[in-house]
Amino acid sequence: MAFWWVNHKQTYRQETDGGYVWSPKANANGARNVSYDNLTRCQRGDVVFSYAYGRISQIGLVERAPVTAAKPPEFGAVGDN
Repeated sequence: MAFWWVNHKQTYRQETDGGYVWSPKANANGARNVSYDNLTRCQRGDVVFSYAYGRISQIGLVERAPVTAAKPPEFGAVGDN
């Protein structure tokens, strides 16, 4: 079992209400980001600490292996930059 820390910003509510964590695969400039890469290392049973609004707001368990998915439509224009 591993432990993961997720810094939620603008999409905290969508992700926690939806029961998922999503991130792009690269920064806006195309560069890789170790935080984004780490998301692909999560495994079933791992613990996720969700940090938002200056505190650990949620604690969850990974239920399944990560999958590649498009940006969730409920994000709207958030993160377009």
